[in-house]
Amino acid sequence: MPIGGAGPSSVAAMWSLTTVTLIFVLLRMYTRYFYIHSIGIDDHVYNFAFLLLLMYTIFITISATYGFGQSMANIEDPQDMVNAVFFEAIGQLFAVTGMAVAKWSLGLFLLRIVTLTWHKVIIWGVMTTLMGASISVCFVFMLQCTPPAYLWDRRIPGGFCHIDSTPVSFLLCISCVVADFFFALFPWIFIWGLQMNQREKVVILVSMSLGVLAGACGIWRTLEVPQLSSPDYLRDTVGLIVWSAAEIAVTMICISIPVCRPLYKKYIDKLTSTGGSKGHDNPPSHDMPLRTFGGSTMHRLPEEASGPGYNIANSTHKLGSSSKTYALARAAKEPNSSDEEILGPEYRHLRGKQTEEGNGIYVTQEYRVSST
Repeated sequence: MPIGGAGPSSVAAMWSLTTVTLIFVLLRMYTRYFYIHSIGIDDHVYNFAFLLLLMYTIFITISATYGFGQSMANIEDPQDMVNAVFFEAIGQLFAVTGMAVAKWSLGLFLLRIVTLTWHKVIIWGVMTTLMGASISVCFVFMLQCTPPAYLWDRRIPGGFCHIDSTPVSFLLCISCVVADFFFALFPWIFIWGLQMNQREKVVILVSMSLGVLAGACGIWRTLEVPQLSSPDYLRDTVGLIVWSAAEIAVTMICISIPVCRPLYKKYIDKLTSTGGSKGHDNPPSHDMPLRTFGGSTMHRLPEEASGPGYNIANSTHKLGSSSKTYALARAAKEPNSSDEEILGPEYRHLRGKQTEEGNGIYVTQEYRVSST
């Protein structure tokens, strides 16, 4: 049947949010590959969250072709009503999982930056609670009726729903809102005290605190939860569906902005610098890539192996009229350097002092270059 009621506007809003989110996903991956040269598990989790958002949007779009967004009294074919509820229910599973996964991406990102044990314990606690609530909602939502198919097909004889999924849905919504505000405010604890440029500090903190916008979306979504029990389910759950997509999308966009800081900072510096043309010719940063938190190492050879931290040994071997020169370069970098790039050199300097005092690990990489 044709899409009607609130279906067209809902689908348009969800695809718009998904498209904007995709742009930020690509910008984040571009920054990771070509500027930071390091990919970690938080990047993979982030991409998986986008996949869940995409699947959510696809299933709601399919549901709209059967009647989502319309009053159930206006749907003539009972099978269309069943299909609409079924695809909406499947889509909600992707949404519930996507909310937790998106916030896990942010939590894993913060774990790559913080150094104190109690910081890590709190972050893991929030992440675990959120994932537990998400899994609980998935099980309760799909198993609230006997048989489970009675949830979307009320024509099944003898079927009934013996569990009210509204309380656990409220629990998940509240957990998401708390997580959003926690992750938005928590960076102020370990960044505000750093000895760095005040303007840079504020810019970093504001970019890392944009999660309050996701929290606002979460509050609006929480207000829509009672509609899960509405007798006109397909029409009255439109707000819940759209605000769920908005929360996931805004969460992912807010996560991407601070990660993309090395990318947009480069172009902002070019525009604001008096020597913009000179800055255009500057070579890229020589930060050495390291194995990230559960991630992979992307190797690259610095164009210049000189300066502090580099130790170069040359050896020349002659044979007849030809000779070969070998250069062995060693470079030491501290862990999590890719994410410290986001916070600037002052934070890396502080981490370097902690490493000298025995609170970190140096990683040494060797490069062997031969020339004839």
